[in-house]
Amino acid sequence: MISSMPMLWPAVGLACFAGIVRGYCGFGFAMLLALGLMLFLPPIEAVPLALLLDLATSIGLWRRAGRLADWPRLRRLLSGMVVATVVGVSVMATLPATPMRIAVALLALAGAVALLLRRDAHPEIGEGDPESARREATGGGWPSVAAGGVSGVCMTLASSGGPPLMLYLLHQRLRPTTLRTTAIMFFAASSTASLIGLGMAGELGRETLLRGAWLLVPALIGNALGQWTFERSKPRSMKVTVAPLLIALSVWVLAREAGYG
Repeated sequence: MISSMPMLWPAVGLACFAGIVRGYCGFGFAMLLALGLMLFLPPIEAVPLALLLDLATSIGLWRRAGRLADWPRLRRLLSGMVVATVVGVSVMATLPATPMRIAVALLALAGAVALLLRRDAHPEIGEGDPESARREATGGGWPSVAAGGVSGVCMTLASSGGPPLMLYLLHQRLRPTTLRTTAIMFFAASSTASLIGLGMAGELGRETLLRGAWLLVPALIGNALGQWTFERSKPRSMKVTVAPLLIALSVWVLAREAGYG
C-alpha cells in the first residue's frame, strides 16, 4: 500500500521541492528525488520511482520541445542512450542495495562537482549564425553518441543523466532554446527506455506505481512554483542552484552509509 512507504510526508515534501528545482532550473528533478528517497527506500525502488515521476511531470513540455529540439543531434544522443540503458538495467537489477546507494551517490556527486567546476562558456551562438546552423546540421557526430551513452547509463543507475548531458550540450554552444528543448526530449526518451527496461526486469511493480500516484500532485505543484519563480526572477547558474544541492544530498547519503556500514 502507499502508506507502507517509510517517512511518507517527508517524501511528499521532497517531491515538491524537487519539482521547484526542476521548474526553475530546467533539470535536476530525478537526481534530487532519487537521492532523497534513497534515505528511506532501496535504490531499486527509489530510482524507478524518481524516473516515473520525472517522466509524468514533463509531459506538458513535450509538444513545444518536439518542435524546437535539435533532432539531428538528438538522434545520435538517443542511439547511444539505448545501448547504454541495457547495460544500466542489468547492473541495477543485480547489485545489492548498499553498493548501489554508494554508486548512485558517487555518480551524482561527480556530476555535481563537474558542473560546479565548469568554466562559463562564451556567449551562445545566436539565431541565424552560420556556425550554429553547421553544428545543428551535423548533429555532433560520434561525441553525441558517446554523450548519450554516458548520460543514459547514469540515468538508469542513478537518475543522474542530467550533468553529463548538460555538460556536453553546454560545450556545443547551442542556442538556449535549442539546448533546453533538446535536453527535455532526451530525458523523456531516456526515462521511458529506463522504465521499460526496469519493467521487463521485474523492478517496476504495483507499489512503485501507487507511490508515484501519491507523489505526482506535490511534484506538479513544485513544478508550477518553480516555473512561476523562474518567470519572475533572473535565472541563476546551475553552479549556485542544482550543484550545491546534489553535493549536499550525495555527501549525506555517503555519510549515512559509512555510519551504518
